[in-house]
Amino acid sequence: MSDTPTAAYDLIVIGAGAAGSTAAFEARGRGARVAMAERWKVGGTCLNAGCDPTKALVRAAHALHEARSAGRFGVRVGEVGADWPAVVDRVERVIDTIRGGDGDRNIREAGIDLRKGEARLLSPTEVAVGGDVLRGEAVILAVGARATEPAIPGLSETAFITNVEAVALPALPGSLAILGGGTIGVEFAQIFARFGVEVTILGRNPRVLPQEEPELAEILRVLLTDEGIRIETGFVAERVSRVGERKRIVGQRGTERIEVDAEEILVAAGRTPNVEGLGLQAAGVRFDETGILTDASLRTSAERVWAIGDCVAGAPRYTSLADHHARVAVDHALGGVPGRETAAAVVPTVVFTDPELGRAGLTEAQARAAGREVRAETVPTRDLARAVITGETAGGVKLVADARTGQLLGGSVLAAGGGEVLGEIALAVRLGLTGSAICDTLHAYPTFSEGVFWTAWELAKPRAIGYEATRGVEAPRGDVAALDETGVR
Repeated sequence: MSDTPTAAYDLIVIGAGAAGSTAAFEARGRGARVAMAERWKVGGTCLNAGCDPTKALVRAAHALHEARSAGRFGVRVGEVGADWPAVVDRVERVIDTIRGGDGDRNIREAGIDLRKGEARLLSPTEVAVGGDVLRGEAVILAVGARATEPAIPGLSETAFITNVEAVALPALPGSLAILGGGTIGVEFAQIFARFGVEVTILGRNPRVLPQEEPELAEILRVLLTDEGIRIETGFVAERVSRVGERKRIVGQRGTERIEVDAEEILVAAGRTPNVEGLGLQAAGVRFDETGILTDASLRTSAERVWAIGDCVAGAPRYTSLADHHARVAVDHALGGVPGRETAAAVVPTVVFTDPELGRAGLTEAQARAAGREVRAETVPTRDLARAVITGETAGGVKLVADARTGQLLGGSVLAAGGGEVLGEIALAVRLGLTGSAICDTLHAYPTFSEGVFWTAWELAKPRAIGYEATRGVEAPRGDVAALDETGVR
């Protein structure tokens, strides 16, 4: 390490992922002198091995599925196949395009002093990286999280992949066992199944996607099963071993013994914050196994150190929230503007399966657990004209409201492009609006957003008025059935 420390900075950011990059650019835009340290790739997990590449794979798998099922629209398509190396090549081009080419150069050209290498706190205002000591008025920790390795005997020795390797596999395995029935697990399950891989989901929870509305998650489970995905829930893995060229996972579901053989194992069983080797103790930054402890302004136990994004204890791990964290922390670290807090954030989340399962605010169960008296209504997607037109009839919209005031507490959407209609729900929840505010707002016809409209209508109308009377349609419409040879549906 050099004897002479470098010049002081207004802000030092450790981590160049979604949270860290936003913090650095936000601070630089305010004229601050900014240094950033990154040990891996600019863009972090979301850009390089998470959100963006997985959604590029989702799109490719959807195109393949659409081509194979085009006959339902009266469209004849010849032999359909996939060129996996070409798919992976496009994923890389997507990443490069979103990054804007050379990410390192882009950061440096913005006037941010980018240092590549391991960073370690020496004190609340000193960071060691690449043989130098950087000194700053404030430090923001944006070190992210990594895939959790379950404590299953034999797993490490047998070897496995995570999302990092899954988005860039040189070749498709013949079969894949996925440990985890959450968002990452089900997204990859559908991707690989549509590319012809034999997929098994092994989830410890009694149901897949346990954080989502159960009735919508169940519809999605049935759809995934219909696509050939084997789903085993309530599964407790006991050991992993090699059997010839394959890998075997042995476990229990209650008293039932289950064995699954696959060419490859994908671990998607949660995320672990990257707090090791950061020198947190030396800087007086408190943390536990869930991440770095912060207050509502994201300040840590060290006065001049903030933490943002996936490394924050108890924080939902989503890019939109990481971006929000960055702006809140910069407000407080630099001062000069009224400081915001994180408590007011309503985080919309999406499971990017086909159809998409999105949510903003509380589920019905979460609202009841919080002591709220709740009224919830659901309208099936199949009742929407847009769903009938597009042939995407599976799913539904569910809204949850306070039974006394009518204030919206949360909403979920399972529909084609369901994530695209979440903004309206998130805004309504954040502003404390009622269902009437939505159903008094005109929605374009025919669109999937009408599902939010009609569900809000159900919440706003008196309970005594019938379902079909208020909506003025003959519900349910359902799928468009093909005529048989006799002309009968």
